[in-house]
Amino acid sequence: MRAAIAFLVLFTALSAGAQDLTITSQVTRNGGQPETATNYITSDHLRMSQPEGGDVIMDLKSGDMTVIDNRKKTYYVVTKKDLDDMAAMMNQQMNSPEMKDAQEKMKNLPPDVQKRMESMMGGMMTVDVQKAGTSRTIAGYHCENWTIKVGQMSHTEECVTTELKFPAQSWERYRSYQDSMRSMMAAMGPMGKGLNQMREQFEKIKGFPIASKSTTSIMGHTSTTTSEVTSVKSGPVPASAWEIPAGYQKVDSPMKQAMQRHAH
Repeated sequence: MRAAIAFLVLFTALSAGAQDLTITSQVTRNGGQPETATNYITSDHLRMSQPEGGDVIMDLKSGDMTVIDNRKKTYYVVTKKDLDDMAAMMNQQMNSPEMKDAQEKMKNLPPDVQKRMESMMGGMMTVDVQKAGTSRTIAGYHCENWTIKVGQMSHTEECVTTELKFPAQSWERYRSYQDSMRSMMAAMGPMGKGLNQMREQFEKIKGFPIASKSTTSIMGHTSTTTSEVTSVKSGPVPASAWEIPAGYQKVDSPMKQAMQRHAH
């Protein structure tokens, strides 16, 4: 999901006639030594570094998304068919006799109890995006500061610029992926409302985050990641940017594993 959020933020600033880009950033995790992360953006591919130390490669022609774990030296692929199959499975579950029975029972609960239950299911993904009203200059680009809160789980400060221009063709090829994600959201009932609200909040941000500080707390574990762009280069991206590193093992995606468990 974090990858999907990054793509939703990215594509709000596309512009016709833009060149392919190589964006280099300095990343620090939990106060450790700074690391170099490189993102590539072209008309038919994206490669984005992730806070956990991995990468996401998206083929905008096929709609396939490859998620690389550099720590485990593994990768998995999520296809458009996987997304469509997951949406169909979730829709089937939401319309199963068991789910309909549970929904009927919920209707008989007191209104205040119903409201609390819906809040628990959909509110877990509540997102609040606000413009801070301040700005700065990073790597020669003017950017505006934003704050992003996802429930009690994470707090992010981003500085977003609209001065970076991206290949316009990417947007058209990205739409089918976005539509698949929306189908999944619609199939998730109350939780889907939360995911749609997340998307709507992120649409407030017009531009690309060139600096960020994100703190995430899950089950008592807190981690902080900071990232700041140090250089932006225009021009052709090497084909090697879309290749899986040698020696990495392909594994089943979490989505495919979930569908296999459901089938059994």
